[in-house]
Amino acid sequence: MREEQLFEQMKMWRKWTVEFLRTIPVELADEIPPGHQNSIRWNTGHILVGWDNTMFRAVNMERQLPLSYHLLFPSGSKPGDWSEQPPSMKELIKKLEEQPALIEQACRGHLDEPLTASFLGMRTLGDMVIFHMNHENLHMGIIKSMKQSLLCR
Repeated sequence: MREEQLFEQMKMWRKWTVEFLRTIPVELADEIPPGHQNSIRWNTGHILVGWDNTMFRAVNMERQLPLSYHLLFPSGSKPGDWSEQPPSMKELIKKLEEQPALIEQACRGHLDEPLTASFLGMRTLGDMVIFHMNHENLHMGIIKSMKQSLLCR
């Protein structure tokens, strides 16, 4: 896949993520439906952190999100562990809108370069972009299910 196509797909999927998140009533953001461990807000922050934690570091750049995001939304964490107020959904959505341009700027021209350390068996930066698009969509499926569950109770 050409680099331009990959970045266009990343931006298309992110646009759909943002559009859907804007349909969620703010009062549902922190509710945890039965059968789930996390909230819509946690899943939203986790999408951001996943991209931020790997993509920028892979090109020897500092992460772009505040450290607090990385403490609130890593894999294995949950809202019950939070000791500080998380960012608002509005702020998370704003960061989601901004992030693709930052990733593209940092990674353009480097997608075929080998990673210095393997990431879940992936060997290039382009492989990581594909992984994160799939990871984002996995969490969007969870978010859509959560919204439906919360609205139908």
